[in-house]
Amino acid sequence: MISQAKTVDAYLKGLADGERAVFAKLRKLLTADKKVAESMRYRMPTYQIGENGVGGFNQQKHYLCLYLTPEAVDPFREQLKAAGLTCGKCCIRFRQPAQLPLPLATKMIKLAVKLAKT
Repeated sequence: MISQAKTVDAYLKGLADGERAVFAKLRKLLTADKKVAESMRYRMPTYQIGENGVGGFNQQKHYLCLYLTPEAVDPFREQLKAAGLTCGKCCIRFRQPAQLPLPLATKMIKLAVKLAKT
């Protein structure tokens, strides 16, 4: 989906309930550290610390996507594959909100934040 939203709140408001719920949880995880700044870039919610990217999320035509730095995705590729998810270099794709294992996403996001601080 190419969003015309100017804010993350507006972006989330335009989603279906299940998608909004999972992205709201990811938003909370991504902004748990006070140093993480939230913005709308590339027509999707993005998160960074200074110039260092932490992650983002987006609704695509056929799947939902969580974006994190490759260094935060790589250590978890086998676990993601075992959960039935596909990954790109820095994205985790899931078709239904319930498919994303939130405990695993939490570990990955914490690693992405830690890496962005260094």
